[in-house]
Amino acid sequence: MQIRNDWIINDSMTNPLPFSLNEGETFFATIKEKLSDNEAIITVKGQDVHVRFQGEIPNEDKFAVQIIGIKNHVLQVQAVPKTVETNGAATGLLPVSELEKAEQILLSQGIHLSKEEKAILRRFFEKAKGTLNEKLETIQALANKKLEVTKLHLQSIHEALHGEPFGEVLMQLSNHLDLLPHLPYSKEDNRESVNNGTQIFNSQNEADLLENQEISPKDRISAGGEETNGQQTELPYWNEEWFQAIPVQTKDMIVKTITEKLSQAALDFKKLQIEMNKKLENAAFLLNSGQTLARQQAKQFVEAVINTLDRAILQGEFMLFTDMKTEKQMLQASAKLAEAKQLLTEGKQSDALKIVNEVKNLLRGLRFQPADVKIKHFVSAFHFNEQEAMPKQQLLSQLARTLKLPLGEEVSARNMFEQFRQLGFQHEQDVSRALLLKQPAIEPQNIKALLMKLSQGEPGMIASQAEHALANMTGQQLLSKFDANNHMQTMFYQLPILLHDQMETVHIYLNSRNDGGKLDWQNCSLYFLLDTEKYGKIGILLQALERNLTLTIKTDNEKLAETLKSLAEMAKENLEAIGYNVKGIAFTKMNEQEEQTIGAETTQAKETNKEKGYDWTV
Repeated sequence: MQIRNDWIINDSMTNPLPFSLNEGETFFATIKEKLSDNEAIITVKGQDVHVRFQGEIPNEDKFAVQIIGIKNHVLQVQAVPKTVETNGAATGLLPVSELEKAEQILLSQGIHLSKEEKAILRRFFEKAKGTLNEKLETIQALANKKLEVTKLHLQSIHEALHGEPFGEVLMQLSNHLDLLPHLPYSKEDNRESVNNGTQIFNSQNEADLLENQEISPKDRISAGGEETNGQQTELPYWNEEWFQAIPVQTKDMIVKTITEKLSQAALDFKKLQIEMNKKLENAAFLLNSGQTLARQQAKQFVEAVINTLDRAILQGEFMLFTDMKTEKQMLQASAKLAEAKQLLTEGKQSDALKIVNEVKNLLRGLRFQPADVKIKHFVSAFHFNEQEAMPKQQLLSQLARTLKLPLGEEVSARNMFEQFRQLGFQHEQDVSRALLLKQPAIEPQNIKALLMKLSQGEPGMIASQAEHALANMTGQQLLSKFDANNHMQTMFYQLPILLHDQMETVHIYLNSRNDGGKLDWQNCSLYFLLDTEKYGKIGILLQALERNLTLTIKTDNEKLAETLKSLAEMAKENLEAIGYNVKGIAFTKMNEQEEQTIGAETTQAKETNKEKGYDWTV
């Protein structure tokens, strides 16, 4: 007897189930909601079904049910004892194979497998390295991100979660390419390029040139006499050996390019100020009117300025040149406007008006001030991208710029975003944006693009390791995929850094609420984990709830804890400067068992509703 699937529908569902159920058939299920002592809503094959049990409702999280029939439009089922045969297999416990477990995980997220996908899944369990639990964690991560079951997705996510750390993979590739001795912080003081002996680094990274030297006015050249906000924009005069070796024609091109870039950046910055000032004036005018409808319109203007600020900080080209003070003031303005938006939601119109006027004055007083160190970075990147042609040499200079710690320059939001871009985590977005804007076909300069070149070279160890690194990066990108329809967002990255001539990896885990299509910085949890040879594991946990932030530092090294206390206070000042209210800084021991579960929990974020806000668990 076949039971018509159009009757097996939860009252809240309007579409029939995409499968039919036969009398006597057995399925794995979970309880979603108990309706009475013998009725419940259960999840079968990813669908919610209203059923009536013959006998007691099982207490287990997962159990098997057998279809008995249908009565009064309600499906009749009974729980299958753990000692009976299920689907023809006699066991003492429920006979759940690896494939069946994986299918249940996917079905719980509404993912139904085709024959081809089941075959891909079977091959993954047969060939992938790692334990059964690790493979199931990979399946769970893929299901949570609602990704298709493909060979590439499974391999990439498994590599990112359970393979070698990204820093170690890059270090192995660098060793085979003989790049490590030429990277910053190597033991060698004079670092020579592998490209025909041309000197790239002389006593320090090329991006840090002139950091410890006094630059007199006569050692500067004017940017073509351009004026920025009434002040003449100047460029440092490059008198170092590596710059002197550049042909005169290339030098002229660099100076011309910098001049044009700074001139355009100043114009873009001014246009941004005018645009935001106009919107804030409109918001202030509406709030002064005191009308309820005007309050909602004012809120829309405030939201528009917040979006403009955030987009400018992360995408505006002028932010590549401006100083840290200006960037911090823009972050402060965005945070204050977020507070004004919340006040408007609560109906506190006068308080919101006060903040809007305060931000308007703050933004009006901003001046575009190029930072010398950022101009140097741009020049070095421009030069090496122009001069080097081979992927090996391009990878050397790209690693040098990406992995070095920012000496002589404060770490900023834009700096970190650019570091992720240089690694290649924005590679596909950058290519797509260029195509949409019909920009010239310029090949992106990032580590992922260079790894793709190396992987397409002659078969061998280098191509294999490049493919290995690419799989790791792709897995991180998939695990960090943003889902606009999902209330909770999770992200996972592995950031390589150079420490004592070794390439280490900082694991970054992020849980955040979805705030209108963006990560909610006011309600999120961010965890950094670094495993060092000298100090052991170091964990830094930041938990924000309605902008109230707690900072927890985990380490078993007492001397390191003492050293980090002063840095923690400095971090507190910086966090408060951009809008957080730091409520406490704590130092705890590293919990090994706790750290082992972080990856799995991040790919399946937990949220508990409470009276005031959210309980975020990493």
